[in-house]
Amino acid sequence: LDYQLGENWKPLGLQIKKGQMHVFKAAHKTELFDLYHIWQEAFEWSYYNQVLNGIAQNHAENTAAAKNSFHAFFCIDDRECSYRRYIEQLDPKALTFGTPGFFNVEFYFQPQNSKFHTKVCPAPLNPKYLIKEVGNKAKSKQDAHFGKHSHALITGWLVAQTLGFWSAFKLFVNIFKPSISQATSYSFRHMDKHGKLTIEHKASDKEEDGLQVGFTIPEMVDRVEGLLRSTGVTDFTSSLIYMVGHGASSINNTHYAGYDCGACSGRPGSVNARVISYMANKKEVREILAQRGISIPDDVVFVGAMHDTTRDEIEFYDENLLDEKHLASHLVNKKVFEEALDLNAKERSRRFVLTETKGSAEKVHEAVKLRSVSLFEPRPELNHATNTLCIIGRRGLTKHLFLDRRAFMNSYDYSKDKDGKYLLNILKAAAPVCGGINLEYYFSRVDNNKLGAGSKLPHNVMGLVGVANGLDGDLRTGLPLQMVEIHDPIRLLIIVEQYPDVVLKTIQSHNETFEWFQNEWVHLVVIDPDNKSFYRFYNGQMQTLALLPVPIQSTNNIDLMIEETDQNLPVVLIDNLAS
Repeated sequence: LDYQLGENWKPLGLQIKKGQMHVFKAAHKTELFDLYHIWQEAFEWSYYNQVLNGIAQNHAENTAAAKNSFHAFFCIDDRECSYRRYIEQLDPKALTFGTPGFFNVEFYFQPQNSKFHTKVCPAPLNPKYLIKEVGNKAKSKQDAHFGKHSHALITGWLVAQTLGFWSAFKLFVNIFKPSISQATSYSFRHMDKHGKLTIEHKASDKEEDGLQVGFTIPEMVDRVEGLLRSTGVTDFTSSLIYMVGHGASSINNTHYAGYDCGACSGRPGSVNARVISYMANKKEVREILAQRGISIPDDVVFVGAMHDTTRDEIEFYDENLLDEKHLASHLVNKKVFEEALDLNAKERSRRFVLTETKGSAEKVHEAVKLRSVSLFEPRPELNHATNTLCIIGRRGLTKHLFLDRRAFMNSYDYSKDKDGKYLLNILKAAAPVCGGINLEYYFSRVDNNKLGAGSKLPHNVMGLVGVANGLDGDLRTGLPLQMVEIHDPIRLLIIVEQYPDVVLKTIQSHNETFEWFQNEWVHLVVIDPDNKSFYRFYNGQMQTLALLPVPIQSTNNIDLMIEETDQNLPVVLIDNLAS
């Protein structure tokens, strides 16, 4: 390096005369530090106390009905928290579940006519499978502004002198009438709903880039079984089961990857939802599952879908495979999904400064969809802002409980996991992923200039690895101001429904996971399923937690609920919104 660059181009670090600070050096605690610590604990537990009181006073049933209208699996993402609540209130016979949005199928995905494949599973995983899109007859609309000729010297100049003026006019019109264009990152473009996927591996299939194309039958069985057992779903009381991934749409946004599914490496979960549905519908898969103690009735059909969390739209896949009976039920369920989206958009709108929240849910929903493609809108979606909770347990803990879109929710049945085997797998992912998301928002909110990324408005993408503020050459860490300005800097509270001794043994068995709780990067509260008492993990042991009583309000009016929660009042129990 010295030979190539010479003596005048040595690394800057060698020119620093002042000694560098050791990053991991123990911090000296002062009286001011103790004061901050006490204030932070009081700030956090005043909120946690409200939530735990709400759970303690909630009396929703955990048991399934003799016959349910449908089951729906969603990602644990906090943005699905309210959507699930509205579905269950509009259709009391519906059951919803939460699980990481890659649905336990890890692979790379290659769209048709694409030269590259992308990972659609958690980033730490290194899948050996490839799913390819084939038979896609849909043609994407072309826009001359994004053609190859615009990059050449002469043709680029001609395009600028001709189409450039038309582009300026379109930009002006878009300000007053936003719409989806070729420049929009539209989540439903990730995969064509009418295309086919190479899900099943055949002996004649050759490896591509060292990856196996598709899954074998035994590999499918392992993934379906893992998904069902981890969520506690081994009994089926409905004939339609929806696997709902999620994605997002936005325009002019350098932080777009953070809008999609984190469990899918920042991409939409549409392919995963479709793949796991295919596997679960496979006759050979069900036969082996039955031998392992999971019997899926012949009349049960899995349907893949995707929820666009920015626009609050949903798309279902492979509907043409449904028979007449299932299709009739599906059309009824589809109306529930769509009506819940209207209500969900209305609830979200209260945090949008320029969106009028009054009026019908349908009208507000249209305004939210326009907002998602507005060039002048730096906040098309607030992502995980205000996240504070991760709840691991049966749905009865939180059903009908208004958690203000602040909770990651992972379905888990303690009665089917006596030794904590599946709980460990959940916590190994929930602690670093949900806890990591929470700390990213925490530090970016506490000091956005140093630990965040500043305003996103002047951000420039640098080498596809980071952003810089305008002409500033330094890569910025953390999140931009527009994603955290409404966030309360509260550490994540993980709530687990299981016996305290089982949870303690479980977290102690895995050092990397145990560190998250021991170092108080996240808090842990355990709910004993027998007596509903609360235990807090503190100083290496489970300690009985006594709650301070707070009033819990009840309402069935969405406008009143939105108005009250704007004032940061206690948790609201919603009795029956459908009425």
